[in-house]
Amino acid sequence: MTPQGFMDEIVLPTVAEFKRAPQSRRLAYLSCIATFHIKDHLKSAGLTSIETTMRAACGDSFDVVRAICNGTKHVQTDASHPIPFIAGTDWYRPPAILGQMILGLSRLGDPHGGREIGQGQKRRDIYPAVKATLAAYCTSFSTQLGATDLSQL
Repeated sequence: MTPQGFMDEIVLPTVAEFKRAPQSRRLAYLSCIATFHIKDHLKSAGLTSIETTMRAACGDSFDVVRAICNGTKHVQTDASHPIPFIAGTDWYRPPAILGQMILGLSRLGDPHGGREIGQGQKRRDIYPAVKATLAAYCTSFSTQLGATDLSQL
């Protein structure tokens, strides 16, 4: 399977489902797993230094995706991960809508909610990290992923 084929058939539909159901832990984890493993398809196509390129292109978003991918598989991340993650420690952040908002958890102006990892000032929303990682893959590896349409995400 080519990197573009994997993106179109596996990654984009999975992430689109997660966008529609931000409360879903299953879709959050599957989106991170699929998104992270684009790198394996790029490597199979002969590319190198993929993780270094991705970190330079999208900062810690790539490491959020990597942490959730590997933490899900191995229950928790190891010391090689700059962002720690233990499977099941993420949470749903309700939207800031009357009757659903939770003070101190919901974000003012957020009509959708989302899944988060981290603590205190280091809280990270999973969906934007996935989306930023996908955009960085497409920009950084445009020869392999140039036909990707992220407009539905």
